[in-house]
Amino acid sequence: MGESNVLYTLESVIENMRGFIEQHGKATRNEYRAAQGKGALPESAWGKYFKTFKDFKAAAESTIPKVESTATEKHEFKDEVWEVSMPKTSIHTLDELLAHCKVDLSIWKVERFIVNTWNMGAKINDKIEVTPLFQVKATLVKKEEIVDAKAEIEALKFHAEHVALIPTPVLRTNRASGNMLEISLFDAHFGKMSWSKETGGPDYDLKIAQSTFLKAVESLLDKAKGYNFDSTLLVTGNDLLHSDDLQGRTTKGTVVSTDTRYQKTFEVVRETISKTIERLRQIAPVTVKMVQGNHDELSVWHLGDSLSCLYRNYDDVVIDNAPTLRKYHQWGNNGFLFCHGDKGKRSDYPLLFATERSDIFGVTKFREVHTGHYHQTKTEEFHGVRVRIIPSLSPSDSWHAAMGFTGQQRVGEAYVFHKTDGLTAQFFYNADA
Repeated sequence: MGESNVLYTLESVIENMRGFIEQHGKATRNEYRAAQGKGALPESAWGKYFKTFKDFKAAAESTIPKVESTATEKHEFKDEVWEVSMPKTSIHTLDELLAHCKVDLSIWKVERFIVNTWNMGAKINDKIEVTPLFQVKATLVKKEEIVDAKAEIEALKFHAEHVALIPTPVLRTNRASGNMLEISLFDAHFGKMSWSKETGGPDYDLKIAQSTFLKAVESLLDKAKGYNFDSTLLVTGNDLLHSDDLQGRTTKGTVVSTDTRYQKTFEVVRETISKTIERLRQIAPVTVKMVQGNHDELSVWHLGDSLSCLYRNYDDVVIDNAPTLRKYHQWGNNGFLFCHGDKGKRSDYPLLFATERSDIFGVTKFREVHTGHYHQTKTEEFHGVRVRIIPSLSPSDSWHAAMGFTGQQRVGEAYVFHKTDGLTAQFFYNADA
């Protein structure tokens, strides 16, 4: 029997065009005609019912269910809860949903995720093609500790910026000397709690930490008063704060014994460092190197950002708060690398220095690496580069005492470097004297 003798009903004609549209996504007269013999009907079949191809196509399209796009998705926010609902969507995994909604996982956590699915069928070329559709619902809640910490940090930065000091003129009587004074008070651990009856060593809390730090600064400056200085260098950070969050944990999450709330510790630390900067300003312009430690990697960066706001009007205070864990400095023939010392091998630091800052390494004669972390004093030389471990001002806490890490001498150090002669003097402050 020839194709012209086949009887096509109105329903079968419309169903054929509908299948063609669903398969190809669109239909033009030329495309449909080219597909004759491959599933599409001849014009004689559909022409019995429709005057034009446009009418034929419109009739078929009217029978295709309209699939709602993700534009119908709903977002409801109530307090610290975010409800997401998508009634019909191709999204069906949690990762797809998070990417689509641009969820910041540092702030939000997923409490619930539900996916329902059903199939939509269509007849195409005498075959039923099935397309899956999904209904997606999710509940997200804010991470309270992260939100609180970020809010507190922003508040501290706002406070620092809006109380930015107006520089007061400084009358310096120093004669040009070529000298630079470096103050290195590492591992002060502000906020650490040490109870003498428990540890067998001295008491230590936030007030004692601040008092000890400022006494060390004054003692070192008094011992160096016989010198004139063209510049001062304050190397700070290096576990300046004992904990890095509101729960009294270090950067990696270790819970430590703390004296008080993080916010109070941060404010006292900022006050202490700003007092030290102002004191050094009386002697010579100040450069501050913010060196992150393993206890306070985030806090020290935020402290440096806060200090940058506080001293933004000063032309004689420079805050180096780059997010790199290693900081570099040059003073004439002297080249310096500052890091906490908990990462990498000390014997590798000279090569690291030469690799990262060949511009300093290549033009200096006296090269030093100053580290902390170990709460002891030690000096080694590797390939002509002097690597120092700077001691700590803080005593052992209960954990260190239990492990037998006790009795270390609590010392602060200062150095005098001459532009051409290198290290010419070293001073010490003994906290237990």
